[in-house]
Amino acid sequence: MKICSIRVLIFISYSFISTSSALKHNDIRNHLGTRTPYRFKCNKDESKLKFPSCRDSKIWMLVRHGTRLPSAKDIVGMNSTLRDLKYEILLQHKRGKGQLTNDQLRKLEEWTSDIELDKEKFLTLEGQDEMVLLAERMQKRFPNAIKHQYNNKTFQFRYTATQRAQQSARYFTLGLFNKKDAQNVIFTPAAKVDTTLRFYKHCDKWQKKVKKNPDTYKEQRLYGNTREMNNTLQSVSERLGLNRILHLDTVTLMYKICGYETSWHKHSISPWCFAFDQKDAQTMEYYHDLKHYWMDGYGHELTYRQACMLLKNLFESFSEKGPNATFLFAHSGTLLKFLTLLQMYKPETHLTGDAIDHDRHWKASHIDCFASNLAFVLYKCKDGDKIVALHQERVIKLPMFEKELLPVKEFMEYFHESVNKCNYTDMCSLED
Repeated sequence: MKICSIRVLIFISYSFISTSSALKHNDIRNHLGTRTPYRFKCNKDESKLKFPSCRDSKIWMLVRHGTRLPSAKDIVGMNSTLRDLKYEILLQHKRGKGQLTNDQLRKLEEWTSDIELDKEKFLTLEGQDEMVLLAERMQKRFPNAIKHQYNNKTFQFRYTATQRAQQSARYFTLGLFNKKDAQNVIFTPAAKVDTTLRFYKHCDKWQKKVKKNPDTYKEQRLYGNTREMNNTLQSVSERLGLNRILHLDTVTLMYKICGYETSWHKHSISPWCFAFDQKDAQTMEYYHDLKHYWMDGYGHELTYRQACMLLKNLFESFSEKGPNATFLFAHSGTLLKFLTLLQMYKPETHLTGDAIDHDRHWKASHIDCFASNLAFVLYKCKDGDKIVALHQERVIKLPMFEKELLPVKEFMEYFHESVNKCNYTDMCSLED
């Protein structure tokens, strides 16, 4: 029997109320960026994927850690800035100002923050649950590649040197195996310098020329000063009944905590979400998408070229000597860069800070929510080996190919140069 005591503990501690993943477009929960809950975006279909005359034989999967707590900076912001703001909002509404309902005011009044700083970015109960359920669904869909019986020669589990990635991996194994097997799982030791799962952290050239380059954030800064953003700051301030216009930093903190708390609690929305209507949420979503686009996406070639390290790992895993099932637990920055290398969600032109692009494919809310994942499944077919990709458990067609199920040879030929010229040291050296 699978980990009953643990599952019961999770569900007792965290009452489960099913939420449809198909949210209405005007629901602000559709626009929470990288803090969007996985339950709103994933495909919960557990049925086995079927392709004529084919049998799943191997799987390689990259998983962003589950829902986590905020950074230390945001925890301090919750405990100071938002706590003080809460009382100011309640006072102003008592004076007849603001647009919050009595029910919203009651929930805001009940809001507290008691997260300890040393728990920053820790995996939450919801994050644990996401991993268990994701593992169970994947095993049902690919029973030949993901066996119920654990064997350290056929399974590989690897995570970054962070609590959230490590715990995500551990809870994932609880969804795959019985309790005894799960306790005996051997994890690849986390490396402090991991050039596969966190290649960008150790790429000196990328750190200097992209992450620490002020120009990377130029479009985001530009959008932060547009009329659209100024209207949002005014709209939020008026909705809360304030006599002043809130600074962008404060509204950003509210938006982030709105996302975090909505992700943690299946049964409720954060009181800080009441500050935003759909238009405001879309403005904040685009503001953050500009940052991720230019830092983690198509803004700079080096950003996605270095993700060839993951492609290398995929190729090695699908070789004859590779394990049947490879599961890698990493971060938003890892996943976005890899999606970009695969040319997914690419806009026709670069995203800019002039005005919001409502029709863009690059929306972190959809492509990089908590627990977001990308999987490649190898099939043994009568007419040769085939491969299929899934993003957030949905079968996807890679933009460079015509079919969802394609010959492995075709896939590997297309990416051969990217893998063959993947010299991390040369690519990331500042000495050129």
